[in-house]
Amino acid sequence: MLTFLLNQMATIVYFVAASLLLAKVKVKSVLHFSPSIPFRCLINSYLALGTIYFLRAIFIYRGYGILNNFLKEDYYLRVTLTILPLYCIAFSSIASNDVRKMLLKRSLLFLTLFFILHILIAGLLQQEITPGLVIAIYFHDLCLVCVVSGIMLFFVLNKILKHQSEVRTKEINAFRTLMGFLPAMSLFTYVLVQAGITWLADIFFAVLIPIHYFFIMAIIMKDTTLVYGGRWVEETQIPDSTAWLDLQGERTKENNYRMDIYHRIKKYLEKEQAYRSPTLTRDELAANIGTNITYVSRSLNEYAGMNFKQFINAYRVKHAQDFFRQHPGSRLIELCNESGFRSLTALNLAFRANVGMTPGEWCRMELQKINNEK
Repeated sequence: MLTFLLNQMATIVYFVAASLLLAKVKVKSVLHFSPSIPFRCLINSYLALGTIYFLRAIFIYRGYGILNNFLKEDYYLRVTLTILPLYCIAFSSIASNDVRKMLLKRSLLFLTLFFILHILIAGLLQQEITPGLVIAIYFHDLCLVCVVSGIMLFFVLNKILKHQSEVRTKEINAFRTLMGFLPAMSLFTYVLVQAGITWLADIFFAVLIPIHYFFIMAIIMKDTTLVYGGRWVEETQIPDSTAWLDLQGERTKENNYRMDIYHRIKKYLEKEQAYRSPTLTRDELAANIGTNITYVSRSLNEYAGMNFKQFINAYRVKHAQDFFRQHPGSRLIELCNESGFRSLTALNLAFRANVGMTPGEWCRMELQKINNEK
């Protein structure tokens, strides 16, 4: 009875999730937005999960023995479909189409190789390949490849998000933890099913239901504290529509304006050497170039790939290097005061970030270079 109720609950949750996502697509289509491929896969995976649990509820209610006859295949299929939605969410967090295509090609290649190899081994051992055996092998290999793909996806995401952890530390760390937890738990569940321990696998399926629910709510509500980086309905306009052309025009104006601000920031810093002031703030910089701190931050992030502090420190480090070349006998505290750093610690950190060594090491190397030239 409990198993029947759990299957009913899962059916309702996944069908409602798919319905909410489809409704979101309909709403966005009015604004001339079309869903991305990962988003379509996300909807289809929830529909497939709902269908699987609906059929399981019917089989259990009617007392059909099909689930006992294909016990492992049922678990393999559910492991695959249960983790697939969250893989779609993680997949959409990767901005690079090349990386997406690479991951997809590798997954398909692994599936093809595993399936062919498995069929050949089964043929050699059993001397007969039946349709039931082919289906069983396919479900097994599909589950295994999904687990392997999740591990690859985790490493790719971990590498990408490592460079952005300063911006949204809590959200990114939580997202990375979840994306590490999923492949580990799916691999553990796969091993349990192989060993015939299915009750722990049922706990895995039950735990993933509320996780799916929270992610769906995050997608619908665009809550970045629950989800990081996913483009749920891809910001891709339907080409040649009036709304698309208008939006493109506005985006071009916005981009040109941010680029103009970036050039104004550079011109102001280089002309006035404002970075030499230890108390320079974003507000002060924005006021002096005639804009606000939001545009200053966006312009620096987009065109310099840095935040305000990193950008100013890069100027300060360059100034310190130029000053030392002109005054080779300068002490570190002089470089610190001349360049606008508040302390020797700040000078050290900035040199490590921009030059890859401490200021002391760089000065010694530069002195040796100057002596060799003499």
